[in-house]
Amino acid sequence: MGQLVINGLALGSIYAIVALGLLLIFNTVQIVNFAQGQLLMLGAFLGITGAVTHELPIGFAWIVTLVAMMALGLVFMAIVYFPLRGKPPFLIILTTVAMGIVLENLALIIWGPLPVSLPSPLTGRPLRFSGVVLSMHQIVIFSTTAFILLAQWLFLTRTRFGIMMQATSQDLQTARLVGIRVNRTIAVAFALGSALAGLGGLLVAPIFLAEPTMGGILGLKAFVVSVIGGFGSLPGAVIAGLSLGLIETFGARYISSDYRDAYAFVIMIIVLCVWPRGLFGEKSSERV
Repeated sequence: MGQLVINGLALGSIYAIVALGLLLIFNTVQIVNFAQGQLLMLGAFLGITGAVTHELPIGFAWIVTLVAMMALGLVFMAIVYFPLRGKPPFLIILTTVAMGIVLENLALIIWGPLPVSLPSPLTGRPLRFSGVVLSMHQIVIFSTTAFILLAQWLFLTRTRFGIMMQATSQDLQTARLVGIRVNRTIAVAFALGSALAGLGGLLVAPIFLAEPTMGGILGLKAFVVSVIGGFGSLPGAVIAGLSLGLIETFGARYISSDYRDAYAFVIMIIVLCVWPRGLFGEKSSERV
């Protein structure tokens, strides 16, 4: 039982990190990036290219990967968001879906279809207590999730730039009129959101083998986590991610592993029927 809890929380932490990147972009431009899962996949493969193919030190490979993902986020913004800014939001959302398909096929061309593994940045003997095994990589996952949540919350609520990002989300035109450099805040949101997706890929690759199609289901689960937690709520995303990881792990163990990926969507439907705004969603109003 205890081992299932640890495994479920580790899996849920990865969902939470990817969802935090998704929410960072959403909280700035009110657009859901459905290519977030494919960006996660690219982060995993860039890390493998650096650490395995070119034999860079694992820590340095992680840094290079995250910087590359930030640059990729800026390119993604320039291709997907800026040309369609001002258009109906569903057009931008559909474009993110199309870009995800493009990224997945590019990965197939560059890295091939065979799954590969990435070593963990922290190695050593696992910790054992009361029959529960806690691996070094799980420690990395838990500590990284806690750090990202705290850092993102402080950034958005305690820094001038974070507050400007929230102002941009609430009213882009008004934010521009009061002197906020809207394009810069949007660029930072896409860069950091892509970096968080890449970080999720670096964390998941040592647990599951990385392959070009891995991003699709992980991106959808990050979206489910965001919906369950309440879009815009950072603590909600983390709590929902951890809960979903536990539900999937226990469901696979005691019900059936064949339906493991379906549990997320069943839970989302139930939550939306009971709490349409999600567990931690806030009421919103619009002046007409």
